[in-house]
Amino acid sequence: MKTIKYFMIFTTFIGLIIFTSCESLDVKNENDPDFATAFSNPSDIKGVASSLINSWFMITQEYDGPALMLWVGADAGTCSYGNAAMRDFSYEPRITWDNTASYGNAIVTENYYKTLYSILSSANEIIGKIKKDGMVITASDGSDETQMILAVSYLAQGLSLGYIGLVFDKAFIVTESTDLSQTLQPSPYKEVIDTAVACIDKCIAICSSKTFTLPDTWVPGIIMTQDKLNQLANTVASVLLSYSPRNKTENDAVNWSKVLSYAENGLTYDFAPVMDDIVWYTLYHTYANLSGWGMTDMRIVNMMDSRFPSRWEDANTWNILPTPVTSHTEGIDDRIFTDFQYMSTCGFKVERGYYHFSCYRFKRRDLYLSTWIEPAPVFYKSENDLLKAEALMHQSKLDLAAEIINQGTRVVRGGLPPVAANADQIESAIFHERNVELFCSGLGIEFFTMRKADKLQYGTPLHLPIPGQQLDVNLMEYYTFGKDQGVAGQDYSKGGWF
Repeated sequence: MKTIKYFMIFTTFIGLIIFTSCESLDVKNENDPDFATAFSNPSDIKGVASSLINSWFMITQEYDGPALMLWVGADAGTCSYGNAAMRDFSYEPRITWDNTASYGNAIVTENYYKTLYSILSSANEIIGKIKKDGMVITASDGSDETQMILAVSYLAQGLSLGYIGLVFDKAFIVTESTDLSQTLQPSPYKEVIDTAVACIDKCIAICSSKTFTLPDTWVPGIIMTQDKLNQLANTVASVLLSYSPRNKTENDAVNWSKVLSYAENGLTYDFAPVMDDIVWYTLYHTYANLSGWGMTDMRIVNMMDSRFPSRWEDANTWNILPTPVTSHTEGIDDRIFTDFQYMSTCGFKVERGYYHFSCYRFKRRDLYLSTWIEPAPVFYKSENDLLKAEALMHQSKLDLAAEIINQGTRVVRGGLPPVAANADQIESAIFHERNVELFCSGLGIEFFTMRKADKLQYGTPLHLPIPGQQLDVNLMEYYTFGKDQGVAGQDYSKGGWF
């Protein structure tokens, strides 16, 4: 495995989007020679497009990104170390997020924010070259690849804007149609998400009418035909709509018929690119699960086996732990021994709080941790199934929702009893599967699941502010969230799970 990589994955030569003066948005000068080179001919465009999905994958799985801090902030994983803002985001009681540019872990939001805008900038330029300038891109055999590259670029637009909207309270919406000569104002996250979904719709439209297969290096290990790209795009759209609510009231108001429409056309395979430990690797999966680093929060352990406490209280907790199960036991989730590993010690420092302690770690990624060249799942097929079940439940189609749940991982992998066609049971099962089956896969899944159910600990930021360095450069007023900063229930949690 490579050591922690303190560099950013850029999609092009053009560098980062720079935000300057009075909430305006400037992009790289088109007279810059690097810019001209990167977008001067069709082969350059194809080269830029080839890295778009990889760049999104890498920043959402990055060590110096928000994945690890959201994981512990959701009380899914636990880690008392100060790295990657994990300790600051998991203090109990919660503390205010330090959004100053001088904060020691400021990179976790700055890196993510800037890199997603870099991806967005590249996608916008590609689309502009094709749609506005009429560029045609052909393969070495003379076949037309223009629509394939356009589809990938629209998906990248949606992924970059969407994953900004999932994490931040507001952002600048920029597409190939944006007039950058005008002063731009940041838009609230709901508008950012809506724009992201509209971009993805354009990818879906192309995939539904054209035939192509992405070069095998673009998503290694998966033969990405137009049908598979179409499925991925549909699942992403469904994810953005389902995971973006900041509270239960917003969640209930989601357009669930639209979520269902996307999910019904979503993934029938696991989107899990094969890592090579060079261009493709996941430091999120690594440091969440590497021995001596992250462990599984007792909240998750208790969900699988209620005999275990949901919180580690003090030194005496070791003495009250039950004997862990190692085979199927009625009422206990089988995944506690197939996917998780009991540990007889915990290396965290007592002075940093017993609430960090745990007796389990996640072992489902152990093969990756030994070879570094395994598939790294970020969207499981089961995640798409849960989206369908959730949408059906919200439309009171309980029989259909229960059928999906009972044919899925809850029963097949968890060995748990089927659920009845009851809204409360179905909702509880979906919540359980997102916390257990989808554990440590895509960025923020457990956090977004807890957020929309009003279950994040009191004072946890429900979203993050525009990074402080960007506020400074942009001459915007400082603001932040967490503890008591912002509006309760809209910017920081007023709920909790205990």
